[in-house]
Amino acid sequence: MQLLELTCGATQLSLSPWLGGGIAAFAWQGHDVFRPYTGGSDPLALASFPMVPFCNRIAHGQLPVGSGTSSIPLLHKDADPEHALHGLGWVSPWAVTQSSSSSAILTLHHDGAVWPWSFEARQEITARADGYLHKMAITNLAETPMPAGLGLHPYFPRAGARLRADIGGLWENGADRLPSSHRTLSNQPEWLTGPPLDNCYTGRRDVIEIAWPTHRLTMHPSAKLPFTHVYCPAGEDFFCVEPVSHVPDAVNSSLSHDKTGLKMLLPGESMEIECRFALQETI
Repeated sequence: MQLLELTCGATQLSLSPWLGGGIAAFAWQGHDVFRPYTGGSDPLALASFPMVPFCNRIAHGQLPVGSGTSSIPLLHKDADPEHALHGLGWVSPWAVTQSSSSSAILTLHHDGAVWPWSFEARQEITARADGYLHKMAITNLAETPMPAGLGLHPYFPRAGARLRADIGGLWENGADRLPSSHRTLSNQPEWLTGPPLDNCYTGRRDVIEIAWPTHRLTMHPSAKLPFTHVYCPAGEDFFCVEPVSHVPDAVNSSLSHDKTGLKMLLPGESMEIECRFALQETI
């Protein structure tokens, strides 16, 4: 796979524009911050990938459009044979529209053939001496309002890791892997030492920190990424901490958009998010 290499000081990034517009590797001072790309043509093997124009799952690929419904093809049935998953960006090639030794801009144009609206998505990835900055935007190119969401899906090495995220609530998944009920949390979950997790957390009050014996990562999601989806599967050497703009299946929720985070973009309207990944040595 052809990769686009970015560097700044001790930071090294390998981008995979043509495989899901994702990141194949993110290292700092020789440490793999993201789980490195494991090979092949499956975007699930990447170190991280973008979620656009929606995050996580849409129940059975069905969503309301006008007075009816529309079906989204299940584009990765091995990952989820029942629900539409993670949007279109991660299973699409992106164009490199600008690049330098330390930054790149990737774009994706969708004509409305799969998602019922046309849109343009843009990623700007900039290596910094202490990590990198990831910006993403989406613009509605259709003639009707479009539901939209953005998020990032990084994979982290699990060995020796400790996760801290000051959150206030939890949308717990049911047996169908969709949000079933919301509850307030008085204590932080046993993120990496308890049972497997695949849940969306609400009310994050600060940054997200992941510490390993040699280095510590601080994730600074922007205000438009208020939800945190955590995926800790059983028996795997990785876990995922995903800053996202809305809860899973937000398009089919009866709750108000200020509860689900779903954004309705008017024709020509855009939304933007960013997340800064900053590293330091563990003291």
